[in-house]
Parts: sequence; C-alpha cells; structure tokens
Amino acid sequence: MGRNSTPYSELKIFYHHELLQNLMNGRRCAPVYIRMKPTNRCNHDCSYCHYRHSYVDLDEYKPNDEIPHDKMMEIISDMADMGVKAITFTGGGEPLLYTYIEEAMEKIVEAGIDLSAITNGSLLKGRKAKLLAKAKWVRISVESLNDAMYCKIRGIKEHSFNELCENIENFARIKEDTCEFGINVVVGKENHQEVRAIAELMKKLGVNHVKFSPLITTATKEYHKEFRRYVTEELTVMQRELTDDKFKVIDLYTGDFDNSVVFERGYSKCFRKEFECVIAANSKVYYCQDTAYMSKGRVCDLSEISFKNGWYSEEVTRKFAEFDAKKVCKHNCAYDSRNELIGSFVNMDLNHINFI
Repeated sequence: MGRNSTPYSELKIFYHHELLQNLMNGRRCAPVYIRMKPTNRCNHDCSYCHYRHSYVDLDEYKPNDEIPHDKMMEIISDMADMGVKAITFTGGGEPLLYTYIEEAMEKIVEAGIDLSAITNGSLLKGRKAKLLAKAKWVRISVESLNDAMYCKIRGIKEHSFNELCENIENFARIKEDTCEFGINVVVGKENHQEVRAIAELMKKLGVNHVKFSPLITTATKEYHKEFRRYVTEELTVMQRELTDDKFKVIDLYTGDFDNSVVFERGYSKCFRKEFECVIAANSKVYYCQDTAYMSKGRVCDLSEISFKNGWYSEEVTRKFAEFDAKKVCKHNCAYDSRNELIGSFVNMDLNHINFI
C-alpha cells in the first residue's frame, strides 16, 4: 500500500466491473462482502456500545444469541458456492468468543474467501492470532492509554491495558505482510487529549494505521464543540509528522461530522444492499450494518432456509425491488456518500460517456 493510499477508500467498488454492470442492468448478484456477527456474547461492556447501550430500538437483539455450528458451516459453504469475496467477523459481541471461531476462520481461508476481523483484542493470541495472521485485515478499538480510563470505558477489570498492548505487539510481529493491522479510536470528551499519544504508541507497537472517528451521540456536533478544533488540528499535524511507508494516521473524525447529522436519504435506491449484507448471531440476514437486529432491516431468517436459497428467493427478490431508502432508512448511514457515488455512476448519462 502506497504512502497516500488508504484501506478505507470509497472507490473500491469500481474495481468490480461485473458487479457494476449488474447494478446498471438491474440484475441480482451475490454479495461481494459479508459482515458476520457470529455471537452476541462479549467479555467487555463498553459505555458507547451500539448493542448494549443503544439509542435505537434493536428489537431482534438478544445478548446470548450465537450462530449454531452446523448453520455456520452451511453458510460458509454457501458463500463459497455463491462467489462471496470477503467476510468480516465483528459484533454483536466479541467475535473471538464465538465457540467455533477457529474452525470457521480455517474454513473461510481454505475456501479462498478474504478474511478480516474487528475485535477488542483481548483474545488475539494463540491459535486465533495465528489464523488471523493470514487475514486481509484486523482492527482493534483503543480508547485510552490510561489503564483506569481504558478499563472504565470498556467495563472490564483494571490492569488489562498492558495485556492488550502485549497482544498487539505480538500480533504485529507474526502477521503476514498482506494483513493490514489497524487501531480504531473513537474520540470523545474523556480521551480527546490522548490522540497523539495513542498514535505514537501504536506505531511503536507495530500496527499499520490508527483511524480516528468521532463518538456519535444524539447531538454529535454539540457534544464535540469544546474540543473539536483541538482534535482536528492535532490530526492534521500527526498525519504530516507520523505518516510514513509503514504507518498511517487516518482522519475520519473530521468528515464523519457531516454524515452524523444526516438521518434522511436523498435517494430511493440503496445500491449497497445489492452486494453487501450482515449475517447476525440470531442467524438472520439484514440489509446492512445500520439495520442489523432491526425487524425492518431483516432480509431473511437462516434458521428457516439456507443462505443461498434465501438470498435468491422470490420473497427476497421482491423485498429488494420494493425497498425504498427514503422510507426505510431514517437513521445515520455510514455508507451514505458511497451510495451517492455509486448512484451517480449507475445513473450516468451514457450519451456523453466519451467526453472525459
């Protein structure tokens, strides 16, 4: 990855030419990318957790749900048959707590599907770490360098931060070069003065990048008002002084403010749902990350049907055709700008295509 490139580029969709042709022609296609939440169990209790302390109604979320073994193996086989390209294990809960996570990761790699994981890092060791060393990327959230503060935010026993740093350093040492190892920092009132120190430590421990994003609340801009300028200026300086060929500071903090107050869609057609979905710990498929565990976002129930048959069923095909983002998506959408970008491509005036 070059000095100025980023794993968070909004342009990756344009690599998938066949997918874009399907979108332009209105044809159903297999998901390219799946976010899988194998378990809702978690060994942390983060104060900002979307699932345990949510400000939206997750009417289908149960904290002890977990995908059964046979269903998980069936889903992975279906993904391979359908041509799914990539999967991220995420929460829900802590994915590395999932009872069958090692077998699942092994089968995914054997199937030639790109593997990734978002984890709290507490279990990133032993065989789990060795399997994830072959992943395309792994990301951990770190909120503070102060052990007491870190443990308070995460609702865990004190003196856990040093253990996390050991796991990070060890994983950075054993991972393959093709595995992008990143740290996510959710910036809020309690940790905004630590942004530079966090980046410097993580660079020292051997990670590839640190990504900063704002804590989203019901009044995000007001919440960040007192320290927003400080963080933005710090990130600008850090990008200049800390970035090199092996390490990057990625600023999503600045841009996410614009998206955090957008709760309406300016388009009816959501293209993202055509090639990406979420499979949750309750064995249900949802349109996206933002509608996971909401009955209005449910695509199908895999306790009643296989993933492959469910995805291509008449019922799901009808749901997709009738889906209206303006009516359904009354929430902050992490992919709003990407949807608009894809829409501008798919709806392009082909009569003037050569006037580049």
